[in-house]
Amino acid sequence: MRVVSIVTVIGILVVLGLLAHSEKQSFDPKSYYKANCEECHGASAEKRFNPDSPESQMIDSILNGATAEGSRDMPAYSERGIDETKAKALISYMKSFRE
Repeated sequence: MRVVSIVTVIGILVVLGLLAHSEKQSFDPKSYYKANCEECHGASAEKRFNPDSPESQMIDSILNGATAEGSRDMPAYSERGIDETKAKALISYMKSFRE
């Protein structure tokens, strides 16, 4: 009985590890942008986005939010599961519209 319990716990841990790994691998900046960013930045990142801004400044704005004159402030996306790697992917995606 004890062996079955240990095997069950190990199995659960393996499944949780695989789910966490696949979740990290499955970030799609295009779909994330459409669902979370397009409303304010436009379909082609044509609004309130300066691709010439320093990357560190853009990452900080995405992770920690930013105040905006004359419009809604940008929320902190670190609270919504975005980390530096995902922020960089979003920035690259937004810059791709200008290429």
